[in-house]
Amino acid sequence: MPPRDLLGRVRAALAGRYEIITQIGRGGNATLFGAFDQDRRKIAIKVMHPELAVTVGAERFLREIRYAGQLDHPHIAPLLDSGDDDYLLWFAMPFVAGESLRDLLRRERMLTVDVAARLACETLDALEHAHRRGIAHRDIKPDNIICGPDGAVLVDLGIARAIAQSGEDRVTRSGFVVGTEQYMSPEQASGAVEVDGRTDLYSMGVVLFEALAGQPPFSSPSAAAVLDMHQRRPAPSVRDLRPDVPDALAWAIARALEKGPADRWQTAAEMQAALLPFSRTA
Repeated sequence: MPPRDLLGRVRAALAGRYEIITQIGRGGNATLFGAFDQDRRKIAIKVMHPELAVTVGAERFLREIRYAGQLDHPHIAPLLDSGDDDYLLWFAMPFVAGESLRDLLRRERMLTVDVAARLACETLDALEHAHRRGIAHRDIKPDNIICGPDGAVLVDLGIARAIAQSGEDRVTRSGFVVGTEQYMSPEQASGAVEVDGRTDLYSMGVVLFEALAGQPPFSSPSAAAVLDMHQRRPAPSVRDLRPDVPDALAWAIARALEKGPADRWQTAAEMQAALLPFSRTA
């Protein structure tokens, strides 16, 4: 569907509830719109791609996302509203000021050790809160970490889980991927449906590696090749690309990137504790 047509549909479907201003961006599973609520507060509305909305069960999707929306944490963007209107599956969250870690890395390429560790610690704090409530993010990547004035803010928590739980194997068969190949854990890369919080810790290791080295540990023009590397190839040391990274920090990242979940950090709190000495907030 052309973006202009989708914008018109979203405006018509949500008229009277939200004033849709413009399309902000488009990702693998959803299109993001900037909007105002009835109190003129700036919000962001994500609309699942119509073809995906047909594949997943809307009722179960909304139930899963609303469960994740109960999380209350300063480093998690809260869910404000959600619905299924005029065959559009959508959810709303506050507009988070700042830029994504992806945009920051495009500009800076590599972050200083203290800044990278601080952003990782704040994100891990959010993940610990979610994991204790049985919710894994499943799509940790720089695009889903916003560098705001009050620290990192994790967005889209619960979305990948909602897609996986509501669509099950129909999502994979339709060509949609739950997760992003460069940041997928080995178990996600193998197609496992049931994963736990340790999959997020692997992805955080990838994100932190990239923030320090300027590139992720595995890359290839072929998505299939990247998925195979995550499953079979040992991760390089971040010090191979960034020699000034302290040994203890490189070891902490290497542990996060272990192939087997049992060999990684077992909780976000454990990984955060290992990174705190390198953060300027310590």
